[in-house]
Amino acid sequence: MSNPSRPRKGLLARGLKLVGRLTSPETRSGRVFSKAERGLTKVTSKLGESPTWLRISGGVMRQGFNLRIRRHALQERVLQALRLPAVSDMETMRDQVRRLSHQVEALGSQLEMAVELLERQERTSRGSDSLQESPPPEPVTRRHGS
Repeated sequence: MSNPSRPRKGLLARGLKLVGRLTSPETRSGRVFSKAERGLTKVTSKLGESPTWLRISGGVMRQGFNLRIRRHALQERVLQALRLPAVSDMETMRDQVRRLSHQVEALGSQLEMAVELLERQERTSRGSDSLQESPPPEPVTRRHGS
């Protein structure tokens, strides 16, 4: 049974201890690991300097990217054929809504300024009719960024 005063080791701790034992240079598996690591490091450094390898790996990556682009275009064409919105359609709509929001905000600001000017004119016309001095106009509070 286990000792209640000693906490039980977790799975991660046991796993790390096993990895440490397997890669330790004192064990046979550790020596094999070190030798394999040195060999793989040499091979990868030679491959990294090889123009042939770089050309081949670049070509494979380019083909993968082109395949992804073609697949994405095919998905969009299928969705459009089914009359469903594609990602590009949603992005276009989002941009249009954002522009419309900015236009509404600008229109609101212009409307506030027009109301303020009308209130000033009304105050000055009332003041000249009654020959009384009107108080200075109060600033209109505006909401920005909403």
